[in-house]
Amino acid sequence: MPKSYDRDAEPRDEYLPVNDLMSTIHAIATYLVDSAEFKHQVCGDKENGIMRRLERSRNRRNGNDFVRAVGEFNALLDAEREAGRTGPCFDVNLIPSELAIHVIEQIYNRVVAPTVGSLRQYKAFSNNVYGEILPTLVNEFIDRTNITHKSTFVDLGCGIGNVVLQVAAQTGCDASGIEIMKVPARFAKRQAREFEHRMRLYKLRHGSVQVWRGDFCESPSVQALLPKADVLLVNNYAFDSTLNQNLLQLFLDLKEGTKIISLKPFVTPDHKISARNIYSPESILKIRRYPYWSQCVSWTDSGGEYFIQTVDRSRVKEFLTSRGMV
Repeated sequence: MPKSYDRDAEPRDEYLPVNDLMSTIHAIATYLVDSAEFKHQVCGDKENGIMRRLERSRNRRNGNDFVRAVGEFNALLDAEREAGRTGPCFDVNLIPSELAIHVIEQIYNRVVAPTVGSLRQYKAFSNNVYGEILPTLVNEFIDRTNITHKSTFVDLGCGIGNVVLQVAAQTGCDASGIEIMKVPARFAKRQAREFEHRMRLYKLRHGSVQVWRGDFCESPSVQALLPKADVLLVNNYAFDSTLNQNLLQLFLDLKEGTKIISLKPFVTPDHKISARNIYSPESILKIRRYPYWSQCVSWTDSGGEYFIQTVDRSRVKEFLTSRGMV
């Protein structure tokens, strides 16, 4: 860090190493050291604590004071390590969302951000349009669908893999993703490798992660995974009707209770089962709609809605039984 740190010289929407360093120190003190005194010295003392001094020196652009505060933090952390008090201070099967997101953002900033412009090389108004679901909304997906370390999560059209990594980190579940576009798929694989290294560095457990390039409608790996999936994510915001119909056919292989998260509905809320549609995929789906707000997706600052469809074949069985067809 230069002696005279010019915060205004750093682009607002790019990687900010000073902020990253401060976030890392805060995360370590909050979640990775089992010492009340250490937490107080770093975060609790609002006048002369390490975090307060870092904030003050950053805001005053005083590089020397910033470096001194970092040095003192390192000395404190070394002492805690020697005393055997470093390591996760939480249920290892449920990593706090703030810590999981911090790790994912570090990975993104190192793997994707330097060449993020290459992600915009796609054909507009096609099925292959790139967009990210942001961590706030992923948190909500995890809560709404009750993903745990025992779950299997699959992201069809995973882009750069951010959702796969966040779900695996935050819940400890097995998470997989497939992406058809070359550039996002390459980033997803690179991020998955960095994820393994960085989670090991923080001594954090996580579920298994698989990402690969392919067409989810044709992939044998997807066909093998679907019957095991507990939660499926499909960012179908830009998909055409043909692709959505192809996806519906895949859903026939899902087990009872599997939840499908989508940005556009696969079935209308007023869908009525009849003799004409009894065997259609829509008839096994029960749907609920939820709103999301700003800062939830990358393609708009406005809010929108998403849908959770649950595989429920009971209504089909009731219909068939009522007509003496079983």
